[in-house]
Amino acid sequence: MLARLLSAIVLSTLAIITVTLGGWWLFALYGGGMLIAAYEYFKMTRIGEHRPLWIPALLAIALLYLNALWKPVLPYDFAPLILAIIVALPALWELLRKNHESFLLDWAVMILGVMYIGGLGTYLFELRNLQDGVQLLFVPLLTTWFTDIFAYLSGRLWGKDKFFPDISPKKTRQGAVGGIVAGTLTFGILGSIFGMNPLLAFLGGIIIALLTTAGDLTESLIKRNLGVKDSGTLIAGHGGVFDRLDSMFIPLTFAYFYFTLVLGYK
Repeated sequence: MLARLLSAIVLSTLAIITVTLGGWWLFALYGGGMLIAAYEYFKMTRIGEHRPLWIPALLAIALLYLNALWKPVLPYDFAPLILAIIVALPALWELLRKNHESFLLDWAVMILGVMYIGGLGTYLFELRNLQDGVQLLFVPLLTTWFTDIFAYLSGRLWGKDKFFPDISPKKTRQGAVGGIVAGTLTFGILGSIFGMNPLLAFLGGIIIALLTTAGDLTESLIKRNLGVKDSGTLIAGHGGVFDRLDSMFIPLTFAYFYFTLVLGYK
């Protein structure tokens, strides 16, 4: 538990600094971290006996992040082109092979990784590019952190009833409730402080906290289907980088559209 706490403190400090600075600093920490998470994902798929084209997939994910980072100054949004190429590439590559038995699953596994980690991961940079981007990224990011942290602490202190035991045997309902309450309060309070309508802030908080919990369970589903316990061992007390970042992809994507379509940020 001490290693987990120290890792969380160090990573949170670095995250606060890089979100504030933005630009290449943000890309170095979060872009680099999400690329490591993508590598771990593709490594797990190979353990699960899939054979996706993981090197082109990692390149496509990196280009998606760079496109999102530079979007304010680029003459064109290259994301559709990158995705079109990466979707078509496996089918073209397959023409050079003789054994096509696992083609469809390998193709699907590859595209899932690009879209889930690459496509959804770009919204971290999209949030930072918005006007008032520092606070608009901090609010959902802190919400995911506190949802995860208090889910873990609540589960340790009061956890009794299993929560989706077929997906993640260690998670409890009490832990999930503690995390969701903490996440809702985090988003609601910070959003109200930053000038959001309090009702919409707390509504957004509930949804973000629920999506954070769902994101964590999604990665557990991926690992269980691939027969893997942890995505890696890079972060002490947390496992792999994918294990640490798994819960943020869906919530940050929702936060971007909630801020822009519902709350009117640009």
